[in-house]
Amino acid sequence: MEKGQATLHYLRKGLGQPLLLLHGLGSSSEDWLHQIDAFSDRFDVIAPDFPLHGASPGNIETFSLLQCAGLIVSLIEGLELRNVLVVGVSMGGMIGIELATRFPQHLAGLCVVNALAECRPRKLNEWCMLASRRFLLKFVSVETIAKLMAKQLLPGDAHAQTRDEVISRWSKNHRESYIASFNAVVGWDALDKLSNLKCPLFMLTSEFDYTPVASKKVLAYLYPEGQFACLPNARHLVPLEKPTEFNQILSKWLDEQT
Repeated sequence: MEKGQATLHYLRKGLGQPLLLLHGLGSSSEDWLHQIDAFSDRFDVIAPDFPLHGASPGNIETFSLLQCAGLIVSLIEGLELRNVLVVGVSMGGMIGIELATRFPQHLAGLCVVNALAECRPRKLNEWCMLASRRFLLKFVSVETIAKLMAKQLLPGDAHAQTRDEVISRWSKNHRESYIASFNAVVGWDALDKLSNLKCPLFMLTSEFDYTPVASKKVLAYLYPEGQFACLPNARHLVPLEKPTEFNQILSKWLDEQT
């Protein structure tokens, strides 16, 4: 596979074993600021923007999760990183699975946050969620979508400041870029490649995530070095919603890999 020539913008801070943080759909490296600050005292923390996201360029005609994985490999090789620990949330977790199954030589460990090895609607509520998102993308402004998602994912007065910050960031997405990214996620499937996964796998989920907690638990325990944890009373974007609790659980797993 050609890994592509696009240059990815990234944030980098700290020294130590490389820790690569992969963001979700419509997000950017800035959604990892709590983790960059928390782990840069002992890791070389690198948080890239995927194509069509943040400050990275991209092409809506060629965007795919496999393309993103190839560009991450180019970044790893360009920075001469070794024994990389990868943490990916949502779409970033899916790209992490692409990395671990297609380029296993680069990874020392993979933490998948609120994602599975496929993204195919099967149940009625999943089809309804898909139809609702497609309707919003077609008829509603990106800023309005950002406000609706922020209210759903970061509810309550305690998250007011974080909610305002992410609305400002997410509202900068271009509609066509967001649609292209969304279409690349829906229908993605890496189940047939999971046998290639060799590194330790940590499935970290939230109690109220979109995808079934039980499915992620089963996936974790399919592997000899698989681990599973569930954060109670948390939603899809748990690194933003509950950064302290998230960092504590992640830190324990990272310590075991170093």
